[in-house]
Amino acid sequence: MRRLGLANRLTLTLVLVVVAFQAISVLGLMALQQQDQDEWRLPVPVRIAAAAAALDRTPSARRDDLLVALNGDATRFFITDGVPAGYRQRGGALPVLLRSYGAALEGRDVRLLVPEERRRFRPRFQGRRTAVYAISVALEDGQRLVVAPGLGQRRRGVAMAALVFNLLVGLAAAVLVWRTVQRATRDLQVIADASDRFAVDLGAPPMDETGHAEARRVASAFNRMRARIQALMGERMRMLAAAAHDLKTLMTRLRLRVALIEDADQRARADRDVALMATLIEDVLLVARGEERPAVLVPVDVEELLTDLVSERAALGQAVSLGRVEPGRVQGDVVALRRIVENLVENAVVYGGSAEVSFQRDDDRWRLAVVDHGPGLTAAFADRAFEPFARGEASRSRATGGSGLGLSIARSLAQQMGADIRLETTPGGGVTALVLFRIG
Repeated sequence: MRRLGLANRLTLTLVLVVVAFQAISVLGLMALQQQDQDEWRLPVPVRIAAAAAALDRTPSARRDDLLVALNGDATRFFITDGVPAGYRQRGGALPVLLRSYGAALEGRDVRLLVPEERRRFRPRFQGRRTAVYAISVALEDGQRLVVAPGLGQRRRGVAMAALVFNLLVGLAAAVLVWRTVQRATRDLQVIADASDRFAVDLGAPPMDETGHAEARRVASAFNRMRARIQALMGERMRMLAAAAHDLKTLMTRLRLRVALIEDADQRARADRDVALMATLIEDVLLVARGEERPAVLVPVDVEELLTDLVSERAALGQAVSLGRVEPGRVQGDVVALRRIVENLVENAVVYGGSAEVSFQRDDDRWRLAVVDHGPGLTAAFADRAFEPFARGEASRSRATGGSGLGLSIARSLAQQMGADIRLETTPGGGVTALVLFRIG
């Protein structure tokens, strides 16, 4: 599973904190409401009938004392001459809810009151809705007893609205934090992309020194490092070129002197040594150039390349065969790709005695394999197989192996094409060299 980026991790952390805090608050409010029967409910008809009867028997001067005794945190009783302010009488047929009240109140006029302005926000808990209605009952003197939600119930509704509002504010803050962090980390991604480009191509352009102050400082430091590395690589190339020029001059002189050797056997051996020296110098220069020369990528017909290469090797009498090859093209450098396969096949023939070359599609990539059934790799050598001059055969004799640059050159050329190269153990023994190309 792909890891979340810094911006997403910070945003997710903030969202979880906000949601956890709000969840705790909501659970606390729900517990409080559960203690108070969760929401406002109309008193039972008998209680309202008793309250109305008691008010009818109580003189007007003492009714306020009785109302104080009846009122509570959840329910409020008060007397009006008509419809109280803020309410209106609900029209239409009498709701089924009030039939029991009409019977219990012995024919008293019972009306359902609702707020004049419709509530825009009605918080819900466990499928129930906070009450927004009141009951109006006629008294004998023409006044009306109104039974409505108490102050505590209304405060809990406001508290719930505040909690939901806080949750929305928290989520909005999380989005703003995500946007801010994303912009801050975008500069880090630019730095990472520039580093990847420079790792593949030393001639990649410098990084733009833009963004916030810290990002500009990092970009400036990266560009200084890039310039220093390019200078070092250029100096190394000039040194190698000068050394190669001098060595080629000396080898030309050696060839002239070798031609003067009368003994044919000694002359042939000397010619072979000079040729090996020339090959070694060319390999060293190829490794050096490969790290600074950008690859020219074009669609390459791998089937045609492998068929031609295997035919040439077979004509030389080498045990090189063509396995399963699927038609396909990869983005690569024709000369570099041929050199990679040549080096891998040469290693397989020298150390394994034979080579089988295949090219197949594997999910989202092309898989070019060179398989041998030789002695395989030792654990100690496997970790450094791609290092320059590394050899699995310790004698350093050219009769039993090459210069140790074949795999290093192959990896350098593969990296220029955006490919990956690796070594695996062949089932039954031996080494399988894989070159993996991205599709598309």
